[in-house]
Amino acid sequence: MNIYIEKSTLFATTILSLGLLSIAPAAAQAGAVDEDQGGIREIVVTARKVSENLQTTPVAVTALDTTALQQRQITSVAQIVQAAPSLSIQIGGTGNSGLAYVAIRGNAQNSPNSATDAAVGIYVDGVYYGRPMIGNLGLLDLASAEVLRGTQGTLFGRNTTGGALNLTTVVPGGELTGYIRGTLGNRDFRSVEGAVTLPLNGDELSLRVAGRYSERGPLGKNPLRAVDPETIKHDINARATLRFAPAGSPLEIIIRGDIIRTKDSYNNSALTAVNPTGASAGLYASQNISQYLQSQGNNFYRNYSNPQTGSDNVDSPWNHNRAEGVSGTIEYDLGGAQIKSITAWRHSNTGDQADIDGTPVPVISYGSDYVQRQFSEELQISGKVDRLDWIFGGMYFRESGHEQTESYPFQKTDLKFLALNPAFGPNYANGQIAPSTFGFSNFKSSSRALFAQANYELTDSLRATAGFRYTWDTRSIVRRGINNATSAPEYIITPVASLGFPVRVVQPGTCQVGVNAGTVAGDACAQPLSAKFKYPAWTLGLDYQMGDGKFIYAKTGGAAMAGGFNTRQTPPGFGSFKPEKVKDAEIGFKGDFLDRRLRVNLAGFYVWRNDAQNIVNLFANGALTQFVQNAGKVRSHGIELETTAQPWEGMELNVAASRLWSKYKAGSFTGVSGVTGMTIDRSGEEVLQAPKWIYNVAATQRIPYSGGELVASMNYAYQGSRAMCNDTPDLTYGTSATNPADTAAKRAADYAVYNQQCKLKGYGLLNGRIGLELNNGIELSIWGKNLLETHYYVSQFNGYLSLGQSIKFQGAPQTFGATIGYKF
Repeated sequence: MNIYIEKSTLFATTILSLGLLSIAPAAAQAGAVDEDQGGIREIVVTARKVSENLQTTPVAVTALDTTALQQRQITSVAQIVQAAPSLSIQIGGTGNSGLAYVAIRGNAQNSPNSATDAAVGIYVDGVYYGRPMIGNLGLLDLASAEVLRGTQGTLFGRNTTGGALNLTTVVPGGELTGYIRGTLGNRDFRSVEGAVTLPLNGDELSLRVAGRYSERGPLGKNPLRAVDPETIKHDINARATLRFAPAGSPLEIIIRGDIIRTKDSYNNSALTAVNPTGASAGLYASQNISQYLQSQGNNFYRNYSNPQTGSDNVDSPWNHNRAEGVSGTIEYDLGGAQIKSITAWRHSNTGDQADIDGTPVPVISYGSDYVQRQFSEELQISGKVDRLDWIFGGMYFRESGHEQTESYPFQKTDLKFLALNPAFGPNYANGQIAPSTFGFSNFKSSSRALFAQANYELTDSLRATAGFRYTWDTRSIVRRGINNATSAPEYIITPVASLGFPVRVVQPGTCQVGVNAGTVAGDACAQPLSAKFKYPAWTLGLDYQMGDGKFIYAKTGGAAMAGGFNTRQTPPGFGSFKPEKVKDAEIGFKGDFLDRRLRVNLAGFYVWRNDAQNIVNLFANGALTQFVQNAGKVRSHGIELETTAQPWEGMELNVAASRLWSKYKAGSFTGVSGVTGMTIDRSGEEVLQAPKWIYNVAATQRIPYSGGELVASMNYAYQGSRAMCNDTPDLTYGTSATNPADTAAKRAADYAVYNQQCKLKGYGLLNGRIGLELNNGIELSIWGKNLLETHYYVSQFNGYLSLGQSIKFQGAPQTFGATIGYKF
């Protein structure tokens, strides 16, 4: 009965929303448009560190204000893909649910390694968030969200080779304002959110406090574990903002503090492919493995993971994500110039666990913990002299922490498995293999930069832009590979001089350095490494105001991501990776038409990406590992369209779309075949996280009446198919010496399955919302997400050529609910 009521309510919601959109033209005939107030509103962005009109900013940027975020039901960073072209975000997967890998125009770096950086920087109130582990932020009390596409290395720096997400929270003013909202939804979703601005001393001193608490039942089912997947036990997000602006003084000080506390269960995953002669064949031989393979039917959200390692860190179904930070922004108007300082400290502690074989068979499970602390300081001085706008400054960033991963491959002995994999024999003891902890590392990094950018008006309509930044990065890491989580034997990652890469030593407490070996203790087996990198970033551009709301621009730029060290065991030659360097060129048009009833923004681009940093997942020599490699040269080009239209009174229609062509340059990406030993050209593989098509359509109809306003909105967002892995062939599959079934025909068939499993199919999501906004401040709404009940995947772990199976992680099912709020 409850299911029937829920389905009926959702159906009524959808029909009502569609109905309101269809009758809107008739409503528009009832009144004339006020030409003074009509037209698409102007949007102010800070894409170039100063406030500018979006339509005269020579950067491809998508800007969303508070109203747009609410209409499209965007409540996390991952959901911004519903509103922007060329944006792809991978969430969760083998990491915490707070993990977000962001890619723009095919520029991606999707490793959770603490010694790597993301290609797209996330900035909140001007503060750079260094780790993707907390990238999927809950968007609490936002004033705006901007997606900056293309290299942003001059003004934003810090590895923004693909772009930047620029998030701004609400700043308190001198009036008592705020809101409170409560939400109930299916799957036992409950949430309460609110914010209030308290004028402590008029306009001079004010405080804004915002907070949210949410919990939710599972998004899937697991008949084997006490806790089902993707259950949110609690999600707490709070922020306090204090603003001090003395009357008659050019000084403004803003101090912010925030906390995040999340506890949720493991990500929902399912077995999607099994290699009948892979590494797990012996374990699977006596199992009816087909019963765990996922179909697109009723068991799409079914999960059969069941780790039984004996380690609480791995067997517990709960993940945690804790973060907090404080920042201070000081602005002072010097008259002819303004000075701005942003100082911030942040800390995060995240932990997750996963059974990544997708079955109750004890193939492999792991638990990971990441701790990070960061401090940053940015100083900006800007001003205007006649026709010249200028800004220059410096930035300092420092972070430190550690990461640890405890994995349990092939937890129980199996004679058939050992027959195929004799190297495992010595590692078994009493029917249980010792844990293979492939990552315990301490890390430190620092970054210093100086930058300057200027805009000069050559004429009243023509403007030139030039900017330059120089960055000095330092990375330090101490790799141990020691299992500090349990009392099991220690497996040490050590440098071997003759090979130049870390190896795993199977004797407890043994350290091997070069040709010398001996039994030592503690840090004597640690491997400290450090490196320094320095590189420029730059931008050049011209823009021209054509008049009557038309604007064109051309720009080019360059940026880089620092190199670094892999924190975990790697094959020969992959212990470190080089910087990735990116150059791009872009031309764009922005125009308003029909008395600002139609807005069309177009951008075309070309990207040169060298020494692309890609992630590799590998199982070899009895250990699971993950590392970053340089994968040759990528060449990408594409076109982006963003339009906004007001076809009749109260209606706003938004369309955004992008088409991307991305490929490796021929001969630039090579590997060595493990069977023949010959070098092979891998440049025909697909570029990671580079969907050919992305588009979204959103429609909002506002119908005013005597007591307030009725608002109905729907949006559909499509993301094309994406390749998520391209592991090195000779490192992911054994030779004939270790696998007698390894033949040329078998390898060809296996790679066909592997390549298919590396892809996430394209999908589209339909969301809808209908609400009443009353004049007395009360708000009522009903909403639904994934109304078409689309089955889709958001991430994957492809071990088909290594472990012998592949899993994928499901996206959220259909959800719906109701919200009541009060705004004052």
